Amino acid sequence: MTNRTKNSIYSLILIALVAAVWFFRNNDKDEESQEAYFFIAGDAQGTTYNINYLDPKKRNLKNDIDSILHQFDLSLSTYVSNSEIAEFNENDSLTYKSEFFYPVLKKSEEIYKASEGAFDPTVYPLIEAWGFGPKTVDFPDSSKIEDIKQYVGFDLIEFDEKQVIKTKDKVSLDFNAIAQGYSIDVVYDYLTSKGIENMMIELGGELRVAGKNEKGDLWAIGIDDPKQEQNQSSKRVAIIKLENEAISTSGNYRKFFVHEGKKYGHSINPKTGYPIQRDIISATVVAPSCMEADAWSTAFMVTGLEKAKTILKKQKHLKAFFIYEDENGDLKQFSTENLSQNLITE
Repeated sequence: MTNRTKNSIYSLILIALVAAVWFFRNNDKDEESQEAYFFIAGDAQGTTYNINYLDPKKRNLKNDIDSILHQFDLSLSTYVSNSEIAEFNENDSLTYKSEFFYPVLKKSEEIYKASEGAFDPTVYPLIEAWGFGPKTVDFPDSSKIEDIKQYVGFDLIEFDEKQVIKTKDKVSLDFNAIAQGYSIDVVYDYLTSKGIENMMIELGGELRVAGKNEKGDLWAIGIDDPKQEQNQSSKRVAIIKLENEAISTSGNYRKFFVHEGKKYGHSINPKTGYPIQRDIISATVVAPSCMEADAWSTAFMVTGLEKAKTILKKQKHLKAFFIYEDENGDLKQFSTENLSQNLITE
C-alpha cells in the first residue's frame, strides 16, 4: 500500500533500534534462550513490519505471517488491482470472499457514528481527487470537490455479514486509515492462537503488544517530534508504555504537497471535502485493538482538539496524546488522564 493514507512514511511512532537492542540484550543470554526469542521482519502493505515474540517452542513463524498479510492485501488494499475492495469500487456490490471485509466494515460503521462522521471510509474519491491515492492528478477546483462530495458518506452503503452494496453510483471505499491496524490485530490473534504471550507487532509504525519485552519490562514506544526535519535524527517528545494494548499516531507534517505557497496535508475532512486545517498536528491513540487505535487517530486529526476531548469523555476505553498548536502557533501537549501513569514526556 505505497502512499497509503496512514503509513510509516508519516507515522510519528518510533520504535528506536528494535533489532539492535534485541541482539545486544541477547548476546549475554545462553544459546537456548536466544533460540527461543525471535525477531522477524519483512515487507507488507507497501511498508515494513517488525515482530518480536517469545516462543519456548522455538518456532519461526515468518512464512505463516507473510501468508496472512498477503491474503489481507488481496482483500483490503486499494493498491492491489484484483483485491476485494478494488472489485467493490469498480462495481455496484461485493459478496465477500475473505473473512476480513465484514469486520472492518462493522468497526468502520461504529467509529463513523461515534466520531459524527469524522472517520469515513467512503472518503476515497476525495483522496484520489487531492492526489493522495495511487494516481497523480491536477489540483482540484472547488466545483470538482463539491461534485465529489455527493458520493461521500457511509450511509451511502448497505452491508451485512455476506455482502456490501452501494446505494449510489461512484461511491468508493478506502480502508487505509483502519486496515493497517486491523492487519496487526489479525497477526496478533494468530500468534496468540500459537500460545505466544509476549510479543510486539509493528507494521508501518503502528503497534500492538502483549506481555513484556525481552528485558521483562513493559513495551515502551517513542513519539516523534513533529517539528523536526525529515533528514534529522529522530527526536522524541514522549514515551508511552503499553500494557497489552495497541497504539497508532496520525499526523500531517510528513505527507503533504504545496500549491501556490500553501501546504495541503493528506488528511481529508469528509464533510468539507478539503484537507484539514486543524490545531492537532499529531494524534496518538492507545486502544485495546490496533484497528480502533488506527481509525481514531485519523478521526481526531479531523475533529480538532476540543471535539476530540468531548468524544474521549464518552470513549473511555481510549487513551490519547495530542500535540497541537495554540492560537499563537506554539506547540502544546494534551493527554488523557488514563494515560498519565504510562506516559513520560521529554
